Amino acid sequence: MAAARDEVPAARVRAPRQRIERRETHKIPASQFGRVRTLARYGMTPTQVAELYGVGIDEVERILFDAGSTEINVSRNK
Repeated sequence: MAAARDEVPAARVRAPRQRIERRETHKIPASQFGRVRTLARYGMTPTQVAELYGVGIDEVERILFDAGSTEINVSRNK
């Protein structure tokens, strides 16, 4: 037991941070906007849709909450 008290505790080793891959900024074609909205309506999160299309979440949110989309705006105002 005396030996255990004399030992210096080992320094904590932090796990290296996982690198975040920077994706090139891609845009979802306008022909897919309806599909994006449908996927979100059926339960996919914006993050999941963004991963599916390889774009940032802001691109998906722009499509979902676009001012030109009356369907989404009506449901937000209820």
